[in-house]
Amino acid sequence: MCLLMKSLSKLVQALLILIFLSSISSFIYSFAFVATGVSAEAKSDQPAKGRKEADSLLKWKASLDNQSQSILDSWVGSRPCNWVGVTCDTSGSITNLSLNHLGLRGTLHRFNFSAFANLLSLEISNNSLHGILPSLICNLSKIYLLDLSSNHLIGNIPSEIGSIPSSITNLGNLSILRLWGNKLSGFIPSEVGFLKSLKTLVLSSNVLSGPIPPSIGKLRELSILYLLDNKLSGSIPHELGMLSSLSEMSLQKNNLTGSIPTSIANLKNLSILYLWGNKLSGSIPSEIGFLQSLKELDLSSNALTGAIPSSIGNLRNLSILALFDNKLSGSIPHEIGLLSSLSILSLQENNLTGSIPSSITNLGIYPFSDYGVTSFLVLYLQKLGS
Repeated sequence: MCLLMKSLSKLVQALLILIFLSSISSFIYSFAFVATGVSAEAKSDQPAKGRKEADSLLKWKASLDNQSQSILDSWVGSRPCNWVGVTCDTSGSITNLSLNHLGLRGTLHRFNFSAFANLLSLEISNNSLHGILPSLICNLSKIYLLDLSSNHLIGNIPSEIGSIPSSITNLGNLSILRLWGNKLSGFIPSEVGFLKSLKTLVLSSNVLSGPIPPSIGKLRELSILYLLDNKLSGSIPHELGMLSSLSEMSLQKNNLTGSIPTSIANLKNLSILYLWGNKLSGSIPSEIGFLQSLKELDLSSNALTGAIPSSIGNLRNLSILALFDNKLSGSIPHEIGLLSSLSILSLQENNLTGSIPSSITNLGIYPFSDYGVTSFLVLYLQKLGS
C-alpha cells in the first residue's frame, strides 16, 4: 500500500510538470505570434504610408499645367523615392521635397500637407505657383525648412488666419522660413513669435503692411531677419534688441518711422544692418558703437538728424558706411579715420559742415563725385582698387 502511494505521488508530480511545461510553451508561442503579427503589421504599414504619399503627390501633379506634368514625368507608380526632387528615409517615407527652379505652374490647393507626416523640408522656390498660401501647411509638424520664395502667391486668405497663416505656429521645428518674392499681403502675424526654433526669417519683397510685431523679439535663435521691400509701417520695435543671435537685419525699403532704438546695442553678433529707404527720424544713437561685429551699416535715405556719433569709430570691422540722403549736421568726426577696414564711405546729401578730417586720408580712400567735393560736404568716398 505504501509503495502504491509513492507511485501515485510520482505520477502526479510528472503530470504537474507536463502541464507547467505545456503552459509555458503555449505562452511563448502566443507571445511570438503576437510579436510577429505586430511586426508584420508595422512592416505592412510602411508601404501603405509610401502609397498614400505617392497618391497625394500624383494628385497635386495632376492639378498643375501640362508643361509642369511633363517636367515631373518620373512621378509615376507608387514608389516615390526614385522620383525627381524626392528623398525618403529608410522606411520609404518622404522626408525632403526639393522642386526649386523647375518652372512649375499651378497652385498649392491640391497639395495634401497632412499626408506627409515625416516631411522635414519643402522647397518649391523660383517657380510660378499662384493662389493663396494654405493654412493646412501647419500640418507639417516635423518640417524645419519651408521655402516657397519667388513665386506668385497672394494674400487672399480668410481674415481669421491672416495673410500668412497664424496656424503656422504649429511648426515647432521650423528653422528656416523663406516666403520672399511673392505677393503676400496683410500683417505679419504676431504668432510668428512662437516659432522658437526659427533661425532664418525671410519675408522680403511682398506687399506686407502694418507694424513689425514685437513678438519677433522672442525668436532667440534667429540669425537672419529680412523684411525689406514691403509696406511695413510704424516704429522699429525695441524688442528686436533681444535677438542676441542675430547676424543680419535688413528692414530697408519700407515706411518705417520713429527713431532707431537704442536696444540695438545688444546685438553683439550683428554684421549687417540695413535700414535705408525708410522714414526714420531722430539722431543716430551713440550705442551703435557697441556693434563691434558690424561690417555693413546703411542708414541712407531717411530723415535722420543731429551729428554723426563719434562712437562709430569703434566699429573697426566696418567696410561700408552709408549715411547719405539724410539731414545730418555738424562736422565729420575724426574718429571715422579709425575705421581701418572701411572701403566705402557715403555721407553726401546731408547738412554737414566743417572740413574733411585728415584722418580719413589715412584710410587710403579718395573722394570722387561727378559734382566734386567741397570743404563742407563729403559726397562720396571709396577705397582705391575696390
